[in-house]
Amino acid sequence: MSAFPRNCFSIKLIFFIVIAALGANVAYSQAQSNAADLRGYIRDQQGAVITNAAVTARNPATNISRAAISNDEGFYQIVNLTPGDYDVTVEAQNFKKASLPGVKLTIGQRADLDVVLEPGSIDATVTISGATTELVETSKTTVSTTVDQQRIDNLPINERNYLSFALTTSTVGRDNGRPIGPAPTTGLNFGGQRGRSNLVQVDGADNTDNSVNASRSTVSQEAVQEFQVVTNSFAPEFGRSAGGVVNVVTKSGTNDFHGNVFGFVRDKRYQARNPFAPVARPPFNRKQYGFTLGGPLDIDHTTFFFAF
Repeated sequence: MSAFPRNCFSIKLIFFIVIAALGANVAYSQAQSNAADLRGYIRDQQGAVITNAAVTARNPATNISRAAISNDEGFYQIVNLTPGDYDVTVEAQNFKKASLPGVKLTIGQRADLDVVLEPGSIDATVTISGATTELVETSKTTVSTTVDQQRIDNLPINERNYLSFALTTSTVGRDNGRPIGPAPTTGLNFGGQRGRSNLVQVDGADNTDNSVNASRSTVSQEAVQEFQVVTNSFAPEFGRSAGGVVNVVTKSGTNDFHGNVFGFVRDKRYQARNPFAPVARPPFNRKQYGFTLGGPLDIDHTTFFFAF
């Protein structure tokens, strides 16, 4: 009689372990979709691989670091890095320390960065300025474009809907499909597919309304750091999309306080008249305003970012 409870407990334990493993797998795949990977080979000046080299990537804005050790082939890999600028350092015994400041990583990128070390004392540092990752990622089949912060800040846009920047990609057009009741579509047409065939993710989470298969309310343009437009050959972390994928990553706070206040106004009283308008003074008004604030709650540990 006592064997049954033990067996029942074992079955429950196995069940919870399986559920926990599946949950961790899902969380990892979501993290991959809004992060970047940094990898490459460490070699000397003769091209020989260097093993046990310590590679560190530090985000100067938050002072958060991630590290890896090169293996027997001189290969290193640091996964799930938040998109942004990093200072990369490489240290190995009997070699000078290499410092590579300002290495830019973008959302969804699998960046290759090879480093060549010079023989010498580890106390000496060689700064390699202008180091960049490979633009063509030969190990990926995904066809994608990244809209970075500079383009979001400088390109003109109507309605301040950041998703419209995806139209700068040649294979993306504006969706003119009819809405279902009051529900809009994503507004984007990928390769002829309708606007409800797309997937919009924000920070790795599905932002698609399952009832009408359209994007939920978008976040403020001021809160968007960058986003990736995936038009073909999606990676495994994406799904439920017959059209394209818009993969958004939002801004985060830093160790310094930053913020802004903005206001955009269009009013019929001082707006130039559209010569094709059927009335003398079209009653068109638009007022968009808001503010952002970001900074540290605990320096080097916890930051916040708020956008209204």
